[in-house]
Amino acid sequence: MLSKVEQAALNLEQARTMRAAGTPYREIGRRLGITSGQLSLVRRTLKREKASRTRLRSAKPQATDRDLPVSQSALPAGLRRTLTAAGLRTLGDVADRIAEPGFRGLETMPGIGRHRAQLVTRLLDQFGLREGSSDLQAAIEQLFPEFAEPAPQLSAPAARGRPGA
Repeated sequence: MLSKVEQAALNLEQARTMRAAGTPYREIGRRLGITSGQLSLVRRTLKREKASRTRLRSAKPQATDRDLPVSQSALPAGLRRTLTAAGLRTLGDVADRIAEPGFRGLETMPGIGRHRAQLVTRLLDQFGLREGSSDLQAAIEQLFPEFAEPAPQLSAPAARGRPGA
């Protein structure tokens, strides 16, 4: 049996997948069997993530998921504050810290236990930032910045109703 916090994290992961497939929030709530309060938490969290990506990509078009701020991630508010207070500003900083050879694990940091460490590693796994075979491209880009792939350019919305614009 999962605890309430673990169930909430699982619901968020499933909702993120369903939302990426275009499922409306109402249907997500029905499929997951969650209350309207739980659904509103999922909605706010996913909107915060999306807004963070949009702001980052508009400010830095070449930014990647490694540059996403921890303070605007899907992690719980207290955990976000703990990580930023420890000097970890972006998801890339967190991934690099975990990958350090002398680092004993997130659980050893004050205020972060086993469950919170699992939340962080799940988030890093979702973005493909954890050390391992899936993070090979990031390691190559860190050693050889000239091999970094540019971020996809978002097209500007067409001007509507204004001739000559």
